[in-house]
Amino acid sequence: METLRKLNVRNMGNYLNMISVIILVGLFTAINPNFLNAANMKNILMDISPLLVMSAGVTFVLLIGSVDLSIGAICSCACVMTGMWIPVMGNWIIPVVILFGLFAGALNGFIFTKLKITSFIVTLCTMSIWQCVALLISQGAPRGIPINMWKYIQWAKISFGIVPILFVISLVVWGVFYFIQVKTVFGKTIYAVGANERAANLVGLDLVKAKIITFMLSGAGAALGGMIFSLKLKASIPTIGNPYTLMTLAAVVLGGTALTGGKGSVIKTIIGVMLVIIIQNGLNVVAVDAFLQQIVFGMLIIFAVYLNVDKSGRDVIIK
Repeated sequence: METLRKLNVRNMGNYLNMISVIILVGLFTAINPNFLNAANMKNILMDISPLLVMSAGVTFVLLIGSVDLSIGAICSCACVMTGMWIPVMGNWIIPVVILFGLFAGALNGFIFTKLKITSFIVTLCTMSIWQCVALLISQGAPRGIPINMWKYIQWAKISFGIVPILFVISLVVWGVFYFIQVKTVFGKTIYAVGANERAANLVGLDLVKAKIITFMLSGAGAALGGMIFSLKLKASIPTIGNPYTLMTLAAVVLGGTALTGGKGSVIKTIIGVMLVIIIQNGLNVVAVDAFLQQIVFGMLIIFAVYLNVDKSGRDVIIK
C-alpha cells in the first residue's frame, strides 16, 4: 500500500503542472476574455523568452543539489551591458554578453569547488558583486538605447505570426541545454552528483569539472536572459533581474526539479516556466499589485518544494 501511495503521488506530480496550466488559462479567460487574444498570447511568448533560458541554466545547478542566487544580478548586468554597449559594438555585444555569463558562472563554480564554500553563500556574495557592477556601469539609472542605434536590434522585432523571434531563440537555447543534459557525459555526471556525490566520486567522475560547467551554464543562461530583456525593452535596466531570481527558482522547482538534486529535467522546466508566466500575466490582466505577485511566487516555491521533497528521510540540503 505504501509503495502504491508513493507511485500515485509521483504520477500526480507529473500531470499536476499541465493540469494547473489548463485550469489557470480557463480561469483567467473567464475573468477577462482578452487573456487569450492574439496580442496577449504574443506577450506571453515574449515574457517566456528570458525566463526560459534562465531557468534552463539553473536546472543544472539544482540537479547537483546546489543553488544559484546570482542569476538575477547577472541578468541585470548583462541587460546593462547590452543596452549601453550596443551603440559601440553593434551585434558583437551578443558573444561578449555570453562570455560574461560564462565567466560569472565559472567564478561561482571555482569558488564553490576550490574554496569549499556552500553555493548558497558563494552566489549570495557574487549576487551583490554583479548587482553593484550593473549599477556602476549604468550610474544607477535605466537608459534607453538611442533611436539612431535601433538599426542594430530591428531583427529582434521580427515575429512569425504571434511567435516572436526572441521566443524562437530561447527555444533553440533551451534545446541546446536539453541536448547537453541527455546526450553528453556531463549530463549523466550531474545526475550522479546530485543523487550520490560520494558514489560518483568513487567511480572516478570529474566532479569539480562538472560543477564548474554547471555554474557556467547557469551564468550563460542568466546573461542571455538579460540580453533578451534589453532587446525587448530597448533599454538597459540595472535592476531588471531582481525579481527573476525568485521567479526562475519557482519555474524550475515547479517543473519537478528537486532541491536535493538528482531529480528533474530541462524538458520539465519548460512546463514550470509556462506556469509561472501564465500566473504572472494573468495576475497583470486582472490587475493584481506587482508586490503581491512576489508573495504568490514565494508561496508557489514553498508548495513546489513540499511536493518534490523526499519525505522518506532525506532532508533538503543545499550544497
